[in-house]
Amino acid sequence: GTPIKVRHFATCDTSNVVYLLKCPCGMGYVGQTGRSIKTRIKEHRGSIRNFKKGTSTDTTVARHFNLANHNLTQLKWTVLETIQPLQRGGDMQKFRLQREAFWIKKLDTLQPKGLNDSWSIKCFLG
Repeated sequence: GTPIKVRHFATCDTSNVVYLLKCPCGMGYVGQTGRSIKTRIKEHRGSIRNFKKGTSTDTTVARHFNLANHNLTQLKWTVLETIQPLQRGGDMQKFRLQREAFWIKKLDTLQPKGLNDSWSIKCFLG
């Protein structure tokens, strides 16, 4: 894949981030969270571990890991971007969604090349 320069400092407790999950076969998933990245990664790991079709654990990442027989320990992740508070105020969630859409497009993580099943331009409107 393409090298990505990470231009910020983040820890497991950092919140307001856009992140990348990578599986052993090289497919990626871009997500965003306003909570700590540690909390969000635990949720992804829980969905993979407890995957059951048709339930709340039936996410694209969990489905892929289980159907491809990947091991949970093979899940890799990194923070792509830390979203700083907007100087003029504004909607942080909307801005995170915009940055998530940017990274989905930049890293080409939409299915079938990646694990994102959709992306929306709604966060750019109004």
